[in-house]
Amino acid sequence: MIFRWFRQFQRHQLWKRPIPAKWHELLSENAVFLEDVEEETKTAILRSVQVFCSEKNWEGCGGLKLTDEHRATISAQIAKMTLGMGVGEVDGEYFPEVQSILVYPEAYLADTKQHIGAGVVMESRDGRLGEAWHRGPVILSWQDVLATGRRQNFARNVVIHEFAHHLDMRNGRDADGIPVIESSDLGRRWREVTQRCFGQLQEMCRNGSPRLLDCYGATSLSEFFAVASEVFFEEPHAMRHHWPELFDLFNEFYFPHDFAQI
Repeated sequence: MIFRWFRQFQRHQLWKRPIPAKWHELLSENAVFLEDVEEETKTAILRSVQVFCSEKNWEGCGGLKLTDEHRATISAQIAKMTLGMGVGEVDGEYFPEVQSILVYPEAYLADTKQHIGAGVVMESRDGRLGEAWHRGPVILSWQDVLATGRRQNFARNVVIHEFAHHLDMRNGRDADGIPVIESSDLGRRWREVTQRCFGQLQEMCRNGSPRLLDCYGATSLSEFFAVASEVFFEEPHAMRHHWPELFDLFNEFYFPHDFAQI
């Protein structure tokens, strides 16, 4: 209780400070989605950006020296994702389980291990744009974040992808494509709709004819949730047209108090 009060106090104090003037300039270029939102919503987003920039531990990797541009640009994408989850409010969604955000200048190599049975472990190095660790950091490629912010990545958003994994992992270490859902009715429909749409995407990818959703989403239900979350926020009108039932489901999940905000 005391910690919550102190956190709220700190956020109120933070919001008394004016938004740095340079943020407006850099976000007009690196978060162009802000051009499409109302002034009240934009103010709430900037308040969330202040919180993320202040409360998270930011680290540059691979020789990247972090600046306000990196922090504010990434934070704006997280705030975009939480528009229906109390963006800019003192008890809004600020991903408390994510203490650190690590940023590489571009795609990076990561060591992986795959247990293939009979006590055999296969090791490799894979190129990645981002990672999300259970109750751990989020790792991002700045090059990909910037391309999304400037609308150069069709239906892709690595920030939303990785933070969707964190929503997924709140009910267990192993992501399964089912985030924490308070409504039993929504939970039941979530399983039915995502399973059916996941199967449809797998079939489309086998036939070489995926519709809007990237075939990476066909690898598992957890990746399906993350990929579909990207499309929901980046290409909502196209998703509503091609995947109407999935769009309605995600709209109800991400905007529980107003299903018409996207």
